[in-house]
Amino acid sequence: MRLIVENRFALLGLVAIALAALFGVAFATRSMGADTSGADPEPEVVPVESALRVCPTPQGKDRESEVSAFTPIGEATGGSLTAGPDIEGAPPLGETGDAGRPWTQDVSDAERPTVVRADGALAAGAEVVQTTIGEDDPYATQVRCAEPGVSTWFAAPGENDLKSLRVHVANVDDAAATVNVDVYAPEGPIVGEETRGVSVDAHGEATIDLTDLIEATDTAVVHVRTNVGRVAAALFAENTASGSDWVPPTRAPAQRLVIPGVPEGGGERRLILAAPGEEPVTADVRAFTPKGELDHEGFTELSIPPGASTPLSMGDALGKQEATIVVEADAPVVAGLAMERSGGDDTAYAAAALPLEGRIHGRAVLPAALKGTTTRLLLGAPEKPGTVVVTPVTADGERGERQKVDVEAGHTVTADLDTPKGAHALVVEVSEDSGPVHAGRVLTQGSGKKRATTALPVLPSPAEVLLPPVQDTLTSVVP
Repeated sequence: MRLIVENRFALLGLVAIALAALFGVAFATRSMGADTSGADPEPEVVPVESALRVCPTPQGKDRESEVSAFTPIGEATGGSLTAGPDIEGAPPLGETGDAGRPWTQDVSDAERPTVVRADGALAAGAEVVQTTIGEDDPYATQVRCAEPGVSTWFAAPGENDLKSLRVHVANVDDAAATVNVDVYAPEGPIVGEETRGVSVDAHGEATIDLTDLIEATDTAVVHVRTNVGRVAAALFAENTASGSDWVPPTRAPAQRLVIPGVPEGGGERRLILAAPGEEPVTADVRAFTPKGELDHEGFTELSIPPGASTPLSMGDALGKQEATIVVEADAPVVAGLAMERSGGDDTAYAAAALPLEGRIHGRAVLPAALKGTTTRLLLGAPEKPGTVVVTPVTADGERGERQKVDVEAGHTVTADLDTPKGAHALVVEVSEDSGPVHAGRVLTQGSGKKRATTALPVLPSPAEVLLPPVQDTLTSVVP
């Protein structure tokens, strides 16, 4: 026996024999008790049990900022929702949230990102948004508090329309992360020392200023990715003191993208497209308004150079109508929309997003907005007729009347809702027979020329997830 152990080849043979015996027993056991009819196993539906969101540090002075969260009431009970600064061991801010009741926390004085953690019933379908408004003059920004990840895309205007463009990243994990930022301009990729190998300490943050890099460019598509670890990324575009906003993350490159929630109003509205691949791309753009699809010859066969971005002015074609924008390309692209009222005193951004559809992704949550603002819900149905049911929820958790909104195929509508006074959340659900519905939230402070507008895609807020089936195969044991 000693000779066998000392001979590494003999030892390897023993291991192979043992593994063969193990798989043989497993196969025999499976053959006796398992269903061998050949039917594919179904994925398992399980409730979401934990959620982590990171809200970036509020920007600007003389501002009021608030983090809002909401979790619809589900079948599960228990759990918690807490928020605090991204400092290890820091005590939580405010009170713990309750399922089915809108939760808010003042973060006007926050000097670090705010981390929101939920578990149990408070995690299933939770949504978290940070809103900032002006204390004296109209100013409005909103940003969906992000889940930490390894890849985030943004589409923003270039230096010609901006004072500064800054990437904010936060690392909420216990190990350091390394971040790279890719910038796609009309002339091609832009690389700088400040965008490569940015180290972010555990529970740390970093700001990457892209302003000098995008000087004299019309558009900038930004890709924030990590080599090590994960981060929550946000992009802040500063135009004037009042005309600044967070740029919402857009979908990863795809051949078909839908940008919902383009609000009505005059001024420039510029579509931003980028082809991150190594081949040129041809794209068609379609715009769906309350009057139906626009017929505009300038929206077809757009050429996008490889590794570059390109703008498309849509202001004249759209007029003052709200819209849902669809981009269809022969290779994956990135898309977003920048909107500016004349003079740059009011800017907003829209991004590509997934629709509300089906059992898992058929519900969205809009947390309560700050007092002194108005909220509009824009709904688009580019493909098939859509129907959503909107339910307001007051600060004490009381549910209002369910309101049905129909969206004709190929149209965009602003939902006419009867909402309660004071802080309230909205639950948006597609009907069983509805086609995909793309939604956007438009928030405004002030009115007339003295107003500030911010837009945000409304994303599905799943309370359940699908777990892939596991089969009795070698790949189930050895990845």
